[in-house]
Amino acid sequence: MLSIELVRVEEPAPSDQESLLAAVQISGQWMGSAVLVLSPEFASESAAAMLQLPIQEVTEADRKDVAAELANMIGGNLKSFLPGPSFLSLPTIIAGHDFGLQVHDAELLDDVVLKAESGSLSIRLYAKVPELAS
Repeated sequence: MLSIELVRVEEPAPSDQESLLAAVQISGQWMGSAVLVLSPEFASESAAAMLQLPIQEVTEADRKDVAAELANMIGGNLKSFLPGPSFLSLPTIIAGHDFGLQVHDAELLDDVVLKAESGSLSIRLYAKVPELAS
């Protein structure tokens, strides 16, 4: 959709750089979260492509809006594979670096790091930990 070539890499995304984090929660029979971490360069390239703007005209608000939309799209696609009914939250957006992200009562199922020419995109999937039987 964005015409950005992405390649999966096995190395972790750098955690000490400025990033844009977009998260959506899925609730229903299956509960979890989809968390995207975009490098500033990838966020700018994605916003330029989605909004059909020259990259030098992309604003911080554009980057955040597009990160939220990408989280909605990925979360919505994931939700379609889950047992229903399922509900998708509004996206949460955080900008900064050195995040101490913790998804309460959840375990990390997968962390996929994708690289583009401009930067990186990490997609993390968390699932609620089932409560222990008493």
